[in-house]
Amino acid sequence: MRTAGAPPPGPALMLLLLLLGDSQGLFPEEPPPLSVAPRDYLSHYPVFVGGGPGRASPAEDTEDLNIQRVLRVNRTLFIGDRDNLYRVELEPPTSTELRYQRKLTWRSNPSDIDVCRMKGKQEGECRNFVKVLLLRDESTLFVCGSNAFNPVCANYSMDTLQPLGDNISGMARCPYDPKHANVALFSDGMLFTATVTDFLAIDAVIYRSLGDRPTLRTVKHDSKWFKEPYFVHAVDWGSHVYFFFREIAMEFNYLEKVVVARVARVCKNDVGGSPRVLEKQWTSFLKARLNCSVPGDSHFYFNVLQAVTGVVSLGGRPVVLAVFSTPSNSIPGSAVCAFDMTQVAAVFEGRFREQKSPESIWTPVPEDQVPRPRPGCCAAPGTQYNASSALPDEILSFVKTHPLMDETVPSLGHAPWIVRTLMRHPLTRVAVDVGAGPWGNQTVVFLGSEVGTVLKFLVRPSTRLSGPAGPSVFLEEFETYRPDRCGRPGGAETGQRLLSLELDAASGGLLAAFPHCVVRVPVARCQQFSGCMKNCVGSQDPYCGWTPEGSCVFLSPGTRATFEQDVSGASTSGLGDCTGLLRASLSEERAGLVSVNLLVTSSVAAFVVGAVVSGFSVGWFVGLRERRERPPPGHWLSRPPASGRPGPPRCRLGVRIRFCGGQQGQAGRQGTESLPGSHTGSSHLKGWGSGGRQRRVGPPCKYDPRVVRESHATLPLVTSPFSLRLTMHATWPAPSQTLSGDCLPAPSPSIKLCLQPPAPRLRLCSVTWRWLRTTGDTVDTHSQVKGVRCEKWGVQGDPHF
Repeated sequence: MRTAGAPPPGPALMLLLLLLGDSQGLFPEEPPPLSVAPRDYLSHYPVFVGGGPGRASPAEDTEDLNIQRVLRVNRTLFIGDRDNLYRVELEPPTSTELRYQRKLTWRSNPSDIDVCRMKGKQEGECRNFVKVLLLRDESTLFVCGSNAFNPVCANYSMDTLQPLGDNISGMARCPYDPKHANVALFSDGMLFTATVTDFLAIDAVIYRSLGDRPTLRTVKHDSKWFKEPYFVHAVDWGSHVYFFFREIAMEFNYLEKVVVARVARVCKNDVGGSPRVLEKQWTSFLKARLNCSVPGDSHFYFNVLQAVTGVVSLGGRPVVLAVFSTPSNSIPGSAVCAFDMTQVAAVFEGRFREQKSPESIWTPVPEDQVPRPRPGCCAAPGTQYNASSALPDEILSFVKTHPLMDETVPSLGHAPWIVRTLMRHPLTRVAVDVGAGPWGNQTVVFLGSEVGTVLKFLVRPSTRLSGPAGPSVFLEEFETYRPDRCGRPGGAETGQRLLSLELDAASGGLLAAFPHCVVRVPVARCQQFSGCMKNCVGSQDPYCGWTPEGSCVFLSPGTRATFEQDVSGASTSGLGDCTGLLRASLSEERAGLVSVNLLVTSSVAAFVVGAVVSGFSVGWFVGLRERRERPPPGHWLSRPPASGRPGPPRCRLGVRIRFCGGQQGQAGRQGTESLPGSHTGSSHLKGWGSGGRQRRVGPPCKYDPRVVRESHATLPLVTSPFSLRLTMHATWPAPSQTLSGDCLPAPSPSIKLCLQPPAPRLRLCSVTWRWLRTTGDTVDTHSQVKGVRCEKWGVQGDPHF
């Protein structure tokens, strides 16, 4: 209790208490997982590390895998490695090891390696990394490799891995550098790729080749089409192919780079433009921004697109799920948003956005200024124009200069389905099972972090188009990286980097690919709940059920066994009590993270305490300085100190005037001179030598030594008025001009300079003054004015500096 005589608490303390009290409401805690799989389970997961028939592991002298692509075709897994392609059968399931049945060795030839080394690449980079691995038809694989920075593609038999035909160029189909992102898919026999087409990775492109239609590409080196894109995924839906990527936004007038998520589409039947506009280029390319944000007065955006699923059916709607994260220099966080493909297509029927000049902002294009038929539509037989090449030049030109849509693509429910913040490693991979559980009516989302930690969520999509999704349930957290087989864990910078996460619903597992291994992990670990009905039912896991025999078992789709299960989260208090269920999050324990509330509280407290301490420090320093600089009684500039009192510190006043010519070809001619010494140049003062710290551009200047003597007179460091007169003679190609000024009395540290020179050719740029001790060292008082401009020397008033 505060007594009557006690002062009220300060405003800083009141602010601190107010923020501490409200932090709990502003930052609600995220629920922990209902269960966490013990790390001991890792040793039971089958793993592929390059072993073949007849041996459990590769030979000792073989180098580690460097996996780039993984493709599952029914019960067969194809693994694209460095210089190798493996075929691995997933059936019958093995207990501890996955082995290849076929292996293709595809190395770069020596000449390509030599050229690669001559271009400055390292030996490890001049290899053949498999970057495209697709199923072309029922029996053919289409494979592309970087081939020592000279990409090449080929067809191979899916059964024998034998080549079918000759190699073809991989340019615009495969990146040169294995570190560059790329996507590819086949649709209607045509190959659609998104990659870079050159050695320096400058020319980003969406490219169509093969098939019976002409080769097309995006416009080259046009920032309105692409600005440093990072391609993530591509899907085939309807009459279009959709590409998901992130890039630097051009529509925001910010000084810093802003990364945004995009979706672009092209018509599959596009044949290019006319010989005059967009020849051999897309006439249907359009792009729009993906909006994954937390709603509020000011939306919090997740802009860094990480992964996208294929098109799945949720509630009868075609939907893709996407993982987003915040930039690396922002608050760490990840979110999952769902996008209805019908809404995506509707945005491309909306308004366009344009920038009329490089200096103007981006604005919507009025509808009456959009030509007809609508730009970006798919021309086809039966429409007004049978082919895109027959479109008028007006429409083609509009498409070329207006690829960006004005509206953003909203997420389902206008909010993320899942949000996780303050994780050390962002979520970068996603897999979804829309037929989970014994009846196939549950939706489970698996989210993989960049180091292989998987978070499993039960989501309840809304049946309404704009309604929010039901609350997601954080079911489980488990690890997928096996350090005993895949290598010592060291973070995403080493071999512990999750490349892909794919659902294998037929076997009830997940395929997690890392650079040195592929691990098959079960989607559920129901056996950890055995012996406790409460834990089994309370886990809310649609893959697990409690049987009458008293065990918790995995429930495959269509099972007919008798079981008990509850995914609604009803109370389990009547099922008794038991122990042994692990609930502490492995990722948070490993990362050593703290809660959001504690973080905010600590930040606010540190800010308030720092402000208070800084205020007291500044006040004490100013008071001490005033006491030191206060002149003794009776002391003035021309009068000695009072008897018996020590004199104040002695100092010199240094003045530097910077001027520039303004007429008759003298624009841009500059001169800089200093007036602090007893002779021209004053080289004995630090930083104030001949010409000061700025390079002399004009001819040398001369001083009137009679006036210079006034500028360097020893003056006490006091606040008394003083007067200073400067006269300078400037020697230019024009006749000599005289610059003179008179400083009126003014209290320190404000000094006035009155200019009255008859020199119309010169303009004042800046004046700098310093107090200098008698030893030549600079003291605290320092002031400088930059950019003081006068059309003529006739200055009215006193410019302060």
